[in-house]
Amino acid sequence: MRPKKIIIVLAAVLAIICFVNWFSKEMPSINLQCTLVPERDTRQVNRTGLLWALSYLGAELPKGEFDKHMQWIDSTTFRIDFEDLGFSGKALEALKTITDSIKQQEYYKKFDKIDVGQFIALTVGSSWHYYAITNAPKTYEEFLSSHEATTPIVFSLNHSLVSDHLRVIKFNVSDSICRTYFIAEEGEKLSNNILAPVEFYEVLDVMQNGQLRFMVYDENGNLAAASPKRLGSAGKPAKCMWCHEIVFQPLFAKTDSLSTGISPEQFQKIIEKQNGLLVAYRRRLQSDIDFNNTQDHTQMELLYISYMEPSLRQLSKEWNVAPVVLKTLLNKEITHTHDEFKFLKELYHRSDIEIHAPCNLIRVPDNIREPGIYEPRYHTP
Repeated sequence: MRPKKIIIVLAAVLAIICFVNWFSKEMPSINLQCTLVPERDTRQVNRTGLLWALSYLGAELPKGEFDKHMQWIDSTTFRIDFEDLGFSGKALEALKTITDSIKQQEYYKKFDKIDVGQFIALTVGSSWHYYAITNAPKTYEEFLSSHEATTPIVFSLNHSLVSDHLRVIKFNVSDSICRTYFIAEEGEKLSNNILAPVEFYEVLDVMQNGQLRFMVYDENGNLAAASPKRLGSAGKPAKCMWCHEIVFQPLFAKTDSLSTGISPEQFQKIIEKQNGLLVAYRRRLQSDIDFNNTQDHTQMELLYISYMEPSLRQLSKEWNVAPVVLKTLLNKEITHTHDEFKFLKELYHRSDIEIHAPCNLIRVPDNIREPGIYEPRYHTP
């Protein structure tokens, strides 16, 4: 056989081997437990919450595929396979790393599952994991390059519910909604008509599945887990999505018209138009997400809140410990009512009660929405 033909044959064999390895490679999956509290929870509620969590992570969720990949093991436990849910190849790689890391920990080895709210805390609520799964650009410059950024429109706020200082919004809008982006520049010394170093950039754009994607970059242009409290209340990407929900947010507080950009009235008109384009784009999607049910995202928030701040009944089901025994075990722990969801009464903070758990829990972020000391980082973006 001639050398040229040998090279062609070897190349073909190598391609076949790579093809076989790709399809034989185990796809990411995980067993999740619904800790059902009868007064509030149902399988449908947990399904909706997880569906929205995956959507926030960038899954396109082709219509009818989600239920095919949600296989119930028993009355409260199901296996979710992430293949064919509309994740990109890089997102599947990130999910594989994260789920494999979870499966290697003591709690999962013992119970062969984790709470669905805990999974959301370790993905949507963990900034580094969220960035990896949504394929966030690693630097601010990469973000600008990905949008072929032109000269942006500028709008400055001297009265903001998010920033404690002047907040400068720079953005580009387009009739193609996925080319629209917004950047909020934060800095303690930012003031009208005075150039000052930007300390943090809070950024959002639109993913192909119609959900907003949020990123925070530091003064060096690198991804950061959160915007610091000294600059305001922006927090982590999970807090951005809690506030924005599913829209570009209009102004909440009256602000002055400054000479450094467009007026508040002009800004409001642009936001209204872009939200209209976003609604129209979502209507064309063939997805398991129904964007008409604008409050469905709340089910996702309740799932991670119920894990981070569990009730006695929820802990009893999660740990398989009788309520009367658990009540005695936790008798010195203080309970509270959730600030936002008042109907969630007599809750514990997870960080206070985890020492009583039946085995070492898989550690989640200190806080889902606010900056904290610990942020899981199974996958480096």
